Amino acid sequence: MSITNILVPFDGSSYSIKAFNVAVDIAKKHGAKINVMTCLEKANLGAWYINKNINKKIIKDARKFATGFLLKLEKKANDAGVLFSFQIPETKSISKQIVNFANSKNIDLIVMGSHGRTGFSQFLLGSVSNNVSQSARCPVLIIK
Repeated sequence: MSITNILVPFDGSSYSIKAFNVAVDIAKKHGAKINVMTCLEKANLGAWYINKNINKKIIKDARKFATGFLLKLEKKANDAGVLFSFQIPETKSISKQIVNFANSKNIDLIVMGSHGRTGFSQFLLGSVSNNVSQSARCPVLIIK
C-alpha cells in the first residue's frame, strides 16, 4: 500500500494531537503529505431566535482561533520536512465532511483520535471516529 496523502481530522483534543504526531511520523517515513481538517459545526450555534450576526461572529472567531492553532501544527510538520495543508470547513455533520473530503481528495490514510471534543463520550470510540471508520473507503488509523 502506497501512502502519499494523509488526512488528520483535528479538534484540539489530546487524542487529535497524538494522532497528528503519529501522522507526521508516518508521513516522514513514506514521503506523504498531511491534510489537517478542523470542522466548524453550524448546527451548534444556537436556537432559531439567536441573532444571525452573532452566529457569524462565533464562526469568524472560531476560524481565527483554529487557524492560529493549525499554523503551529504546520510549523511542526514543516520542521519535520512534511508537506502540510489545512482546511476549516463549516458543516452540519463532521463525520460526513471528513469522509467526503477523504473520498474527493484521494486520501490514502485517515489518522484520527479515538475521542474528541464533540458530543457525548461513547463506550469504545467517539461518535465521529466510529462513523468515519465505518464509512471511509480508505484505511482509518485510530489513535488512543
